[in-house]
Amino acid sequence: MKKEVVTKLHASFESLANKDPNTGAEYWLARDLQELLGYANGRTFLALLIALKQLV
Repeated sequence: MKKEVVTKLHASFESLANKDPNTGAEYWLARDLQELLGYANGRTFLALLIALKQLV
């Protein structure tokens, strides 16, 4: 992957970060990541998350 693409995706990813006011921990909402990763349908993104969870 080209450096420019990676830089753009990283910036987009970081712009979606939320921060817990109590702990300062960063987190991302699946709904936001779904769009960033190009999943137009929530069901297909959920299927991906379920498959990835089985790998862990």
